[in-house]
Amino acid sequence: MRKLILIAVLLASTLTGCGLLGDNKADTGSNSQVERSTITVAVLPTVEIAPLQLGIRNGYFKDLGLEVKVEVAASGQATVTGMINGQYDIVYSTYPPIIAAQAKKVADLRLVADNSFAAPKTAVIVTGSHSPLSSIKDLAGKTVAVTARGTLADLMVKSAFATNGGDPNTLKWAEMPFTDMTAALDRGQVDAAMLVEPFVTAAQKSTGATILADLATGPLNDLPFTAYAGTAKFVDANPKTVQAFQKAMQRATNDAADRTKIEPLLPQYAKVDQQTAALTNLPGFRTTLDATRIQRVADLMNQFGVLPGKFDVRPMLPPPPPAG
Repeated sequence: MRKLILIAVLLASTLTGCGLLGDNKADTGSNSQVERSTITVAVLPTVEIAPLQLGIRNGYFKDLGLEVKVEVAASGQATVTGMINGQYDIVYSTYPPIIAAQAKKVADLRLVADNSFAAPKTAVIVTGSHSPLSSIKDLAGKTVAVTARGTLADLMVKSAFATNGGDPNTLKWAEMPFTDMTAALDRGQVDAAMLVEPFVTAAQKSTGATILADLATGPLNDLPFTAYAGTAKFVDANPKTVQAFQKAMQRATNDAADRTKIEPLLPQYAKVDQQTAALTNLPGFRTTLDATRIQRVADLMNQFGVLPGKFDVRPMLPPPPPAG
């Protein structure tokens, strides 16, 4: 019980409460010998899980001898903690909770596949329709809604504010789910909110919310956002299973480059109406894990005090899957 409490405490400050390889040929070559024919993958109902759902719907995992059972978790904390406790085999999450669990020695984790990165207008600061704020510099002394402190939400706001000459220590914060932010803006409870898609489009449609700053620009352009991870124990014990998962995700991510294949899935998996789905700005998708890119997230966490010091992400990356 003490270990479970420690895991929850250490992860709580890093979660969001919660934004193209291969071809389309079936690859069944070495996959009849996967160590685990069925795996459980924990996800959140976001736009970013579209490639996974495409892979399941199109049979890419089954082509490789693998059945994927998806479980929707209540939060990022639930996915990562559940994985550490053996409830899930592979989990979807933003990068900070995975990196923090490793850096703080809560567990020994491995990144399995990259997933999404911040594309223009997919992670933004918005204000209410009648807000007097006209630029990110005006946020000094103001209250910004974020899902949780120490997450990509407030880290990206701090970074963008500092890049524009502001002192992040002057910012005030209000923690709440994305689903509550639009109403809080409309009532004047907060001055601004950090939103990701599809909540950005929904806020613009419902209340006329205005984008104050696009966070996926400058130093944050192309920032790795979400990934799939597993424990080192699972990855080491099931290399062929992990490789099958990676290959299927490569095929599905290739499909995800075509918006017409993703958009029809959003009402079901991201819980938005079809009109909002049509207007939603999609994140970028990729599966290849690159230590240099991912290090940017760890350095951002260190810069703003989420990690106690420098942390090297390279040991968290497994060998790349074999070609073919």
